[in-house]
Amino acid sequence: MTEEKENANKKRIGSKWVIGGVVFICVVGILAWFLIFKDTSPANVNSQSAQEARQEALTEANATQVNSLDGIWVVDTEIGVFDQSCLTTVCNSSFVGFRIDEELVGIGGKTVVGRTPGVEAQFTIAGTSILLTGNEENPTIVVDMAGLTTDDAGRNNAIKTQAIETLAFPEAFFNIVETIDFSSATDLEAGFEIKVAGNLTIHGVTRQEQIILNVSFNGSRILVYGELTPILLANYEIDKPRSAVVLSVDDKATMEFQLYFKKLE
Repeated sequence: MTEEKENANKKRIGSKWVIGGVVFICVVGILAWFLIFKDTSPANVNSQSAQEARQEALTEANATQVNSLDGIWVVDTEIGVFDQSCLTTVCNSSFVGFRIDEELVGIGGKTVVGRTPGVEAQFTIAGTSILLTGNEENPTIVVDMAGLTTDDAGRNNAIKTQAIETLAFPEAFFNIVETIDFSSATDLEAGFEIKVAGNLTIHGVTRQEQIILNVSFNGSRILVYGELTPILLANYEIDKPRSAVVLSVDDKATMEFQLYFKKLE
C-alpha cells in the first residue's frame, strides 16, 4: 500500500470518527432536551387533550343513567386514574391543583404544576337550581393540600414548609353561598358556563373570588371544570419558594379544577 493510500484511509477513518462523534453529541443533546429542558407540564383543563381525556373517562365509566337531576351530588373518585400522567401529560380523574411559572438555573422557564385528587364537595339540585350552602363549619369544597404532588420529589418536600406550607395549612376551602340557576341552559350534555362568587381560603387566608365554571351532564355524571387566574401570591401571604436552582418564581399562579359528580341514591 502506497503512502498516499495510507493517508487516504486515515482520513476516511478520521472522518467516520468525526461523523460518529457529531451524531453522538446530537443524540445526547436531544435526550437532554427531552429529559431536562423540555417543559413537561401537563395539559391545562381547558385544552383539547384534557377534554378528550375527560370524555374517554366518562365513556369507560359505563355508569347507570339517572332519571332525575334532583337530589344530592358528591365527588366521584372512581372515574379516571390519578397517576404520574396527571403531572406530566393529561389527567382524566377528579383533582384540584395549581400552575405557576418559574425560572431554573441552567434549564430556563418551566411551568410547575401541582395537583391533588383529595377533594370533597357536595351540592343539591332542585329543578333548575343548584343549591349551595357552604359555610365555615361545612365548606362547599374541601381540598387536601397535604396530598399535593408535582413531578419532582424535592419540590414535593419543599412545599410542605415553603410557599403554600401544606404542613401548616393542610386544607384549602371554597365556599359558594349563592344558588346557581341553570334554567337558561338549552343543552346540558354540551354544557354551559357560569360565573360564581365565593370565599376562597388558601394558606389560612380567605378572600372573595369569582370563578367561571364549565358544567355539563352526560346522563349519569355531572362534570365541572375550570380555572381561576390570576391568584396573586401576596394576597394569600404566600412567600415565593427558595432554592439554589430556582432563579425566579412568578408572583401569580393559576388554580385549576376538574371534578366529576355522582348522585347519591
